[in-house]
Amino acid sequence: MTARLPLLIAVSAALLAGCGADNKTDEAAAAAPLRAVRVATVRNGPAEPPVQASGLASSRDEARFAFKVGGVIAAIDVREGDEVRAGQRLARIEAAEIDASVAQARAALAKASRDLARAKKLFADDVVTREQLDDLGTAETVARAQLEAASFNRRYAEITAPADGRVLSRLAEPRELVQPGAPVLVVSASGSGTVLAVGLADRDALRVRVGDSAEVRFDALPDRVFTAKVQEIARASDPRTGTWRCELAVDTTGAELPAFSGLIGRARIMPASSLSARRSYLPIDALVEGDQAKARLYLFDPKTGTVKSAEHRVAFVSGTEVALADLLPDGTQVITDGAAYLRDGEAVHVIAETAP
Repeated sequence: MTARLPLLIAVSAALLAGCGADNKTDEAAAAAPLRAVRVATVRNGPAEPPVQASGLASSRDEARFAFKVGGVIAAIDVREGDEVRAGQRLARIEAAEIDASVAQARAALAKASRDLARAKKLFADDVVTREQLDDLGTAETVARAQLEAASFNRRYAEITAPADGRVLSRLAEPRELVQPGAPVLVVSASGSGTVLAVGLADRDALRVRVGDSAEVRFDALPDRVFTAKVQEIARASDPRTGTWRCELAVDTTGAELPAFSGLIGRARIMPASSLSARRSYLPIDALVEGDQAKARLYLFDPKTGTVKSAEHRVAFVSGTEVALADLLPDGTQVITDGAAYLRDGEAVHVIAETAP
């Protein structure tokens, strides 16, 4: 009995010391400040991600002008960047050869007309036969057609502007020998509007419709955002790229684009079909962990000031946001900064609210 007494006293002392340590820990935990976090309010958005595409900007109406016949260029009266007016002569080809062709065709027609008139008089006197008269009539018709063709070629020995516009490119120089139909000038029509031509993958081409709205940014103008609408979608893919050509009409009202064709633009198209259903969007910073099937995040309850762990399936990622497969209630708040250090049910101190 006497030997056990010191042992009991030592055990009791240890228990008392342990209880004192636990009490101190609980008191320290109670006195610790709440963890500071930032929250964001979940917003509703389209059920499908926007279509992202890039391409080149140009005027909607651009023409590549060429001469109808080949020859030596006599003069090109404009340079790249020049503004032109409707009916203004832009370039001309050496016309000596064409003028000679016109003169030859005119002389041939005059001869054929004389021969036909003489034959008609002789036919009335029964000197020539009906067959001979018809042959001379055909010859006169052929000569007239040849003159019309030569005159037509003569008119297209000059390039004139069909409408007001601007010279985008000058592809040849005076004294060069050009083939028929070889482009000499590229001219855009004023007031035809700016378009952005992009290539869409098959899955995106099936989602986009004419009239869908879009936002366009240009690399050369990073601070500007232009609204646009889809105005044309190809029904066949480009055999070289396997993409479908989509043309967007860019609204430049009040913010006229510089007169450069070929600016690189990036479009964000919102298909109208994706607006019929909605999903919850939240900052990607709110996700604590996850995999391809689901992700974990913390919901904030403003009434109790505590957080609750929740798991939701992610539908897709759009920029700095994620869209959940499940639609959360309106006004739901999630933890962004500080979420990685929280425990389920922990009380927190909100220092700021960030937009999702």
